[in-house]
Amino acid sequence: MKDKVKNIICGGAVLALLGWTVYTIFQQQTPGQLAAALLSADWRVLLLGLPLMALFICCEAKATHTILRSLGCPQPFRRCAYYSSVGFFFSTITPSATGGQPAQVVSMSRDGVPAAAGALDMLLVTIGYNTATMMWGVFALLTAGGLTERLGGQVGLLLGLGLAVFALLDVFMFLFLFLPGPAKRLLYGCIALASRVVPSLDKAGLEAMADEHLAEYRRGAGLIRRDPGLLLQVVGLSAAQLACSYAMPYVVYRAFGLSGFGLAEVVALQALCSIAVGYLPLPGSAGAAENVFLRSFLLVYGEALVAPAMILSRTLNCYLVLLATGLALALGRVLRRPTSAQARPMAGPEPDSPLSSLERAS
Repeated sequence: MKDKVKNIICGGAVLALLGWTVYTIFQQQTPGQLAAALLSADWRVLLLGLPLMALFICCEAKATHTILRSLGCPQPFRRCAYYSSVGFFFSTITPSATGGQPAQVVSMSRDGVPAAAGALDMLLVTIGYNTATMMWGVFALLTAGGLTERLGGQVGLLLGLGLAVFALLDVFMFLFLFLPGPAKRLLYGCIALASRVVPSLDKAGLEAMADEHLAEYRRGAGLIRRDPGLLLQVVGLSAAQLACSYAMPYVVYRAFGLSGFGLAEVVALQALCSIAVGYLPLPGSAGAAENVFLRSFLLVYGEALVAPAMILSRTLNCYLVLLATGLALALGRVLRRPTSAQARPMAGPEPDSPLSSLERAS
């Protein structure tokens, strides 16, 4: 019942935001003007967006490929690209991207990858992604500082909250990785406080869940100590992945034949827009992303082109990739061939594997 209510509220919020976006667009221009602006874009330039989004998927695939190999559970790169496609698809259609990682772990388990290895891969990818997001945020504030001052109060508030959320996530993740003792005391303290405020909470169950997550972080810390360069590789790949996504508005900018703003400025502005809406509990940040784009990029595209630019950017950056990854998901399930890992029952990692040593250490 709670899930149904949550889905109804979430769906209602998305529809309301999308409705407001459509209303805002047609307040500024007629459907005919919008269509004419869209047709004026150079489609040969827009095609450059396709390899960028392919690289977006491949960067995460390479990170997963590297992590699984380090854990002694290697998978072909094409399967890692499939896991990445699964993650993008389910992250986009679920609130706060909550469905992506569980779906990826399930897909890996079907290929014989132990659940612990899949969960550890997702943990390191998340740490890399959040760290890279904050790095891009710092770069954006340094590069587009003048533009941010003109974004307006609502977008500025969302941006401030987004930066705070991602910064706190990074702090807590690294605390859990490298200072497990203080992290456990902090978690137990939060659980104790929450159980006093809401007496019906299952305190023992929450503490057991906290212990399970802390054990996962201990395995992650062990893997990083054993292979210090691994986390740097994952952060670097995540930074490259985000660069592919953030560059899309510049592709659209050039497709309209515009000049005046450089690649760094447009990328920085898109990074800030993504941070401003990335933490909102909406599937694919639908509605919010469009509204923030319209407000933020008005300075870049001008009133006549900002709405067409938003449509093209979101199509290339989200909707087209959603379609492509959905097709990849369906095709991958049909064409999947059993591997040597799948031929044996999943009784857990081999006794001498790196994953086994990490589990014993944790």
